[in-house]
Amino acid sequence: MMARLLSILAWLLGALLALLVLAAVTLLWMSRPLGSHDLVSHPHPAAGYDEALARFERIGRSEPADVRPVCHSYLFGHGRRTGRAIVLLHGFTNCPRQFEAFAQLLYDRGANVLVLRVPHHGLRDPLTRDPQWLTAEELAALGDESVDIARGLGDSVTVAGLSMGGNVAAWLAQERPDLDHAVLIAPLFGVSKVWRQMTPALERGLLACPDFCVWWDDRLKERVGGPASAYPRFSTRALAQSLRLGLEVEEAARREPPHARSIQIVTVGGDGAVRNDATAEVQNAWSRNAPGRVEGYEFPIAMGLGHDLIDPLQPYQQVGRVYPVLTEMMWPK
Repeated sequence: MMARLLSILAWLLGALLALLVLAAVTLLWMSRPLGSHDLVSHPHPAAGYDEALARFERIGRSEPADVRPVCHSYLFGHGRRTGRAIVLLHGFTNCPRQFEAFAQLLYDRGANVLVLRVPHHGLRDPLTRDPQWLTAEELAALGDESVDIARGLGDSVTVAGLSMGGNVAAWLAQERPDLDHAVLIAPLFGVSKVWRQMTPALERGLLACPDFCVWWDDRLKERVGGPASAYPRFSTRALAQSLRLGLEVEEAARREPPHARSIQIVTVGGDGAVRNDATAEVQNAWSRNAPGRVEGYEFPIAMGLGHDLIDPLQPYQQVGRVYPVLTEMMWPK
């Protein structure tokens, strides 16, 4: 009887040990960023203004028929190559209309301004499930295409992006030596309510699970305030793909300096959507590897800004205070 009991206890202890080992291996695997070896830049810059314009027009013709009229890609061009071309990359679940008022200011100051639509965004159906098909490869390709076109639009190129667009701008800053200046505005390197060190696990977990949609406001759902052209909910797989691109940048930033000539990182004090400490990790890594080429700026928490500090249709907008600060950042000194 005692021998049988000892045998059972030994089996239980063995099973428990195996479960602990499995849990440790799983945690180690999930704590590492997803390998993204395909996220390699493939530059093919336009030779001049006419070629850049032709490439932009091809993008316009290829956009889906069900894109909202206000959400198509657009170019504010002076009809000639200018001293500076500026690319603006919109945020998660929004569309190019988000940057229209800001783009007009930059155009009035003399820049050619390009705003491209992120795939699966800006569709007429606000409850579309199409964003679940977004990939980090698509985001990287969009970034490459935007810089390629911008090289024909201006002598110097600035790329600025908000949130998910900030991740694309960060990836370009890391990868493209022909990028003069990058401005990352509240980039999505981590989710506010998730411990920073668990971001790789979140990314892997969301990619491993079926896609589901999360309301930005569980109470109001589709009646949430703000621009009608922005989706009232987000795809968990699309979120994971944006995080995947951000983690790729974070890993690369630890190994080597960024290729962009200068980088401006902008955060919002008290941002309730993204983790500013995750952004600080990338900034610190870049600063170690490229001293003097990276600057940080944080809008004070006392301003009470929301995460989307760009869209003038957000109920909490303060663009009268925000736009002048960001405008100066587009022309680095």
